Amino acid sequence: MKQNNHNRQNRRFNNRNNRPTQTIYRNTCLDSSGPAGKLRGTPLQLNEKYAALAKDASTANDMILAEQYRQYADHYMRLQNLAIENENALRASKEAQRMNEVPEANVENVSETAEEPIQEEETISADLSVPVQQMNEQAETNPATE
Repeated sequence: MKQNNHNRQNRRFNNRNNRPTQTIYRNTCLDSSGPAGKLRGTPLQLNEKYAALAKDASTANDMILAEQYRQYADHYMRLQNLAIENENALRASKEAQRMNEVPEANVENVSETAEEPIQEEETISADLSVPVQQMNEQAETNPATE
């Protein structure tokens, strides 16, 4: 019986620690239970609340409490920066997916409806084995006709 209780506790412990991590965005609402009690809000709001509490504590000459509030404010500032990075990464991945998706039906329709075939521009090739001075002399003696 003792062994079953032990296994049950281990299962609970593992389930608690094996939760999938939550991706934080700017509008993700968080709960904070810090020295000010329970606070709830986005990382930016919590950062502002703790910064204001730190300022109030420092004006009341309670430097230890002010430092605690500053640490909490710093933590939520870091979460805000992480949220911005997550949103930028999500935006970049969506942009990459959008660029990779080429609707094939539209490409076929364009090529079928084209009246004249697209001609490539005439390119001028240079012989790199000839010195530049000789190339200039040849260009002066034989001007290209347009």
